[in-house]
Amino acid sequence: MGAIIEVGMTDRRLTEELRKATRAQSRQRPVDPGDEPQGDAEPGRAHGPFGWASLVIVVALVLGTWFVVRQLQADSRMQDCIMSGRKNCAPVDTTSPSP
Repeated sequence: MGAIIEVGMTDRRLTEELRKATRAQSRQRPVDPGDEPQGDAEPGRAHGPFGWASLVIVVALVLGTWFVVRQLQADSRMQDCIMSGRKNCAPVDTTSPSP
């Protein structure tokens, strides 16, 4: 850590100085491959409620998008009908009883 970088160094010289400093630091504290995490400590362990929460969010987004697309399609059909000059474009309600 005692390396001092001079102002006005060329790129090549700066690169070499950084390599030397990195090598010196690696010699002081070598990397042990056993220290690196190998993923989850327990391979079969669930990730808590975040997996379910993300699934619920994705399903809600898909359903919301489906609803919006259907509404846009219905509005588009209504606008096409009106723009073609027809007067009976309103949807007919077939669920209400006739008098």
